[in-house]
Formats: sequence, C-alpha cells, structure tokens
Amino acid sequence: MTEVFFTLNADHKITGFKTLGHAGYKRRGKDIVCSAISALTITAVNSIEEVAKADAEVITDEKTGMISLKLRSLPDDRTETIFRSLILGLKGISAEYEGRYCKVTIKEELQC
Repeated sequence: MTEVFFTLNADHKITGFKTLGHAGYKRRGKDIVCSAISALTITAVNSIEEVAKADAEVITDEKTGMISLKLRSLPDDRTETIFRSLILGLKGISAEYEGRYCKVTIKEELQC
C-alpha cells in the first residue's frame, strides 16, 4: 500500500507531503495504481518547483516508493492549489480501489 502524509502549518496551509510504499496492485511494471500515484506526485513536485516557483526540498527513493517534498518557502495560494489538487487525485484513487492500495493522511505540524 502507498501511504501519503501531508503536513499542515498552524494556518492550515500545506507545507509538504511524503509518500511511502508501493501500491501492490500488480507486479512491478504492471501496477497501474502505483503508476497513477507516481504520475500525480511527480507532477505535483514539478509544479511546485516550476509553476509555483517555490523553494522546496525534494527527496526520492524508488526502492521504497518514497517521495518527500517539504517547502522551504512559505506556502502560498499557488502551492496550496497544487497540493489540494494532489490530495483530490489521490483520494480519488483511494476511493476507486476502496482504500486497499492508497491511503491519504493530513496532519498538523507540532509547534514548539
């Protein structure tokens, strides 16, 4: 299963996300669910950097299915729209497959 975690700041703006795991719908190269999740997340990463021009730290690990993006700049309307679109797409995939292959979690960052 692919789990996707989004973090919100105190203003309820999304500051980043992290994907973990592979969907496991089919074997590698045939997994349309994993491919869809990857396409959405990679497009979001590219859009954050190229369209929104936001400064972000991006880390990937294909073996574990990890893609992590954390804004270094403050979230704005452009980044928020991209993140919310990503959530919409991922929740659609999750619903289509009854939550078996994709899980989306949104959590607030702890403020110290």
